[in-house]
Amino acid sequence: MEKIKVLLIDDDEDDFIITKDIFSQIPSIKNYELSWANSFEKGINAVLKQQHDIYLVDYRLGKNTGIDLLNEAVLSGIKEPIIILTGKGDYDIDQQALNFGAADYLVKDQINAQLLDRTLRYALKQAEATKALKESEFKFRVIFEKTKEPILISDFNGKIYEMNKAGLSFFGFHPNDLNTVTDRQLFKNSEDRDNFIQQLETKGAVSNFECEMISSSGQTYFCTLSSFLQIDPQNIMSIYHTIIHDLTPRKYKENNSINQSKLSVSAHIAKAFAEEIRDPLSTINFVIEELNTDKNLAYNETVQTNLDIIKTNCDNINQLIKQVIVSTENKPLSFEKANIKELIEDALNQVNDLILGQRISVDKDILNADLEILADEYQLKKALQNILVNAIENMHDFPKTIHITTIKDSGFYSILIEDNGTGLGKNYNDNILEPFFSTKKNGNGLALTEAQKIVMNHNGIIEIKPQDAGNLVIVKLPIAY
Repeated sequence: MEKIKVLLIDDDEDDFIITKDIFSQIPSIKNYELSWANSFEKGINAVLKQQHDIYLVDYRLGKNTGIDLLNEAVLSGIKEPIIILTGKGDYDIDQQALNFGAADYLVKDQINAQLLDRTLRYALKQAEATKALKESEFKFRVIFEKTKEPILISDFNGKIYEMNKAGLSFFGFHPNDLNTVTDRQLFKNSEDRDNFIQQLETKGAVSNFECEMISSSGQTYFCTLSSFLQIDPQNIMSIYHTIIHDLTPRKYKENNSINQSKLSVSAHIAKAFAEEIRDPLSTINFVIEELNTDKNLAYNETVQTNLDIIKTNCDNINQLIKQVIVSTENKPLSFEKANIKELIEDALNQVNDLILGQRISVDKDILNADLEILADEYQLKKALQNILVNAIENMHDFPKTIHITTIKDSGFYSILIEDNGTGLGKNYNDNILEPFFSTKKNGNGLALTEAQKIVMNHNGIIEIKPQDAGNLVIVKLPIAY
């Protein structure tokens, strides 16, 4: 067993001799090695060199005090325990020593071998435990700061004590914002927060709690929460440690897979139905041609008018069949890096005549960042044009406005196109993107179906959210890094 190196810092040689004598009376004296520094300067230099395991420091050191030495040692990061020695029992000095970080204090007149041995051993064990605790805290602090998943520390009332860097980035906060934000504001639905807290308080821990959370910019995330409750013994209150798992990308993939399946089935049915219509339609067109060449009917204005009407409607049906068949085709896409802002501007230019003709005001708030995506420019511009045309056709009353804004969040570039036209109403929220669904009297539902297919082929997602007046279409596209 290595000897415990003890340094006595005392400017009185008599005190050193007395202390040495007390050490000699300790049964386990062979475990100790006592050294002496006879001034404040020598003492602090020895402490800073960290060549001893523990220090006994006299309170009076010439013009300085043992508290001065203790304070300087603590500020220098010294971890070894320091015990203050006082000439008499002085409660204020004792408290001052402990407040400044002393491991303990001893009254010189009361020191004996047994008390000194026990004090030294206790201080060393306490220092070892404190060191292990700080190392553990450091490890967890590193994990807390470096982990890529948001971590939140809060309480029952919603007060946020701390949020790691990943959490601040996820929710779009600055550390100073945490003083004015509560964890309730992070939940999109307040009922989710109430249920989460209820489960946590009842069980003490929660795993995979599903909810929607919202960032400071209004971005919605589908998340699961894993949390445990810890009782703070000082304040006697519950502290929640919560890890937030962002499942939004996985949710997008699941939704895209479902929508792709719907499109595939609907396209197969639509194509088969269109092909079935072609044969009887061809027969009708053939009969019309025969009737047009019948000399007996050539001068019958009523018959000719009706034949023209039938012919026009047959042509319309034939055109619709072609559109249906084209919409079901999966054309190969040619992906290249494309500037998103330029794509939006090009799509607007393509429908500019409609915008001017309908006297529509277009407000734009497009990010100036030079962001790129992997895209088939022709196809993606077509999708945006379809969405813009659909918005234009929804507006009937003046003033007519279209707002286009963009957001960069969580690896996605979101394009928000909002009109103030005829709203879909919440009843249509679930089926508006169903293939070939339309609320327009003469609509075929193909424009948004085609736009949805193009966006999904770009690993993106399209959402339609009915507003109080008009509709909001959100196109989310992954950013190319």
